[in-house]
Amino acid sequence: MRQRLINKTEPQALLQGKNTIVAEAISLQSLLFDSKISKEDWLEGVKYHSKTLTSLLLNNQIQEFNQYLSSQFGSEVVQPASLEKIDAKSSPSVAKKGLVDLDYRPILQDLLQTAILIEHSTIPPYLTALYSIKDGTNASASQIIRSVAVEEMLHMIMVCNVMNAVSIQPSVNRPQNYPTYPMKLPMNVDFFVGLETFSTNSIATFIAIESPSSPLVKAPKSDYIEENPSLLSKNTAEQNNFWTLENMKDFIMKNVHTIGEYYDVLFFYIVVFQIIAYYKANGKLPQTFEELNTGGIFTGDPAKQIRPEQYYGSGGKLYPVEALIGVIEVFQEIKGQGEGADDSIFDVDPSQFEEGAELAHYFRFKEVFHEHYYLGGNYAPFTDENGMMPVTTPPVGKPLPVDWNAAYPMKPNPKMADYQSNPQLYAQGKAFNQTYKNLLDAIQAAVEGNAKELEKSIMYMYALKEQAIGLMSQPLDSQYNAGPTFEYPAN
Repeated sequence: MRQRLINKTEPQALLQGKNTIVAEAISLQSLLFDSKISKEDWLEGVKYHSKTLTSLLLNNQIQEFNQYLSSQFGSEVVQPASLEKIDAKSSPSVAKKGLVDLDYRPILQDLLQTAILIEHSTIPPYLTALYSIKDGTNASASQIIRSVAVEEMLHMIMVCNVMNAVSIQPSVNRPQNYPTYPMKLPMNVDFFVGLETFSTNSIATFIAIESPSSPLVKAPKSDYIEENPSLLSKNTAEQNNFWTLENMKDFIMKNVHTIGEYYDVLFFYIVVFQIIAYYKANGKLPQTFEELNTGGIFTGDPAKQIRPEQYYGSGGKLYPVEALIGVIEVFQEIKGQGEGADDSIFDVDPSQFEEGAELAHYFRFKEVFHEHYYLGGNYAPFTDENGMMPVTTPPVGKPLPVDWNAAYPMKPNPKMADYQSNPQLYAQGKAFNQTYKNLLDAIQAAVEGNAKELEKSIMYMYALKEQAIGLMSQPLDSQYNAGPTFEYPAN
């Protein structure tokens, strides 16, 4: 597994009740099985246990996770009087309705497809800004944007691996899976994502997209070298089941503000369904990660997994998924590349292919925006006694030259309807959208089991750039040039 990610918590404090949330949170066992808890207790339980469980597993603290499971489930499955005992062998009339009888597939399909949409939503904006930069200019900025766009495609493919691992067919090329710009990411955010030319505005949006969950990060050094007994809730007369797709998505929309936080909550939901699957199969609750790792919901065909040797992207590392450990590796990679790893500004897996790719996405974009690199700067004025600085700290290292005027003046969020009166532009826009659809078709074929189709993606990427420049170099009106629309091709 990978190095630790940001947002680590002290497991000892969590397990010994030093965190004030512990006294307020119901046990994980009650959260999963007690249908008499209140909606408030359910929400607080999801907040607490999603943070605790995710922090432990995504930071490779397996021993501490085992202690956490033991504290929540006990060595014996002895449920309090407020809980109805659910025996995996009991008849449906005896078993309590709820998570045990819930079909997890449509829920995970929705949540994982949303993760694909999140990753997909970033690719066209990043490519648009990249293609709008005029040839021979802004070499460093272009390199940074390109590296991030390639890694977002990697993230999308790895989410498809997670879906295939739980026997849910991913979809990346259907009309309903296309982002429509401008749009808000499906989280609690207050900004819009759109298709814009390379500018301070577009880069600022990219910074917002990639914002880390943690407010603090280790200050980089110029000589840097890579290297609870929880309380049970009160009974209520009414019996409730809050584990529904509507409630789970509502929790995300109200409490999740960053992509990293989305993956944290998604990971918690995946582990919850794996716990339930283990319980149904064994008649007891799991006590260790080893018991939880394999089997359960992981029933997918390994032949559908995209593996490192089949992926031709230049940035990041691709992980196949056949068990829970694979989900951990995928989410570590995605979170680390986006917001940083081990409390640092650096990527989980620094790229060896492009300058600047060793930083997490958020910090790469900040380098472009502020026209300076991080390394080599003096961050003492921003740093506390623990060597931590706010993530908002600007880079103050060596200059990164940026010519903001060396970009085509593309109309923001163009649509094919804008080209109706210009047959040439309409034909070019249509050709671009078909090429992008071909790229998605190649990815779709690969995640359906024909991995060799990924080889075509390189050809399509080259074609996209040429076609995008062909659009962006042509005036649309007195103010703007044309640009790619990334719309689903019309017949």
